[in-house]
Amino acid sequence: MQASFSFTTDTAALSIFDLQAIRHRLDDTPDWWTLEEDELEEINNGYIALLHVEDDGTYDVHIMKAIEKAQVQCLIYAPSGQLFIGAAEDITGGDLEPDDSGVVSGQLWTVEPGVYALQVSLQQQTIQLALQWLAATPIDWQQSHSEQHIAEANMSEQGTVQLNSFEQRLRL
Repeated sequence: MQASFSFTTDTAALSIFDLQAIRHRLDDTPDWWTLEEDELEEINNGYIALLHVEDDGTYDVHIMKAIEKAQVQCLIYAPSGQLFIGAAEDITGGDLEPDDSGVVSGQLWTVEPGVYALQVSLQQQTIQLALQWLAATPIDWQQSHSEQHIAEANMSEQGTVQLNSFEQRLRL
């Protein structure tokens, strides 16, 4: 997938998530992700990548095959293969989720369902993203990279395999 588009944010953040992976937040408040604890829970479960930038404004996004020097790297799970890439204010919540209407600042992308390695870099107002498919499910990914007992030890309270272990917000 190689493509380019622009988005505008009033919250100085870019979000990348699968619509199904974050659907459990649909009935939550629209700004649930502004609570660092909630944000980190979803990032560590691999349900969302929320990337904070220094300023509000319009950013160009270039989706590439690879990035030579990524500033942020994480894993993200796309169970449905419907990824939203765009302004954080359009994150699922408050009984709303991103769609392809003109009021949403971002793009919906169809990808093969699975676990992806995400690389991101920012230079001025240009964000480069690269996604690499790794496995069909988080359990498949864990089992391919570690012993079963390690995968069981990385289970979250909700019974999901944690893909990341960040202790602070992701910043570009």
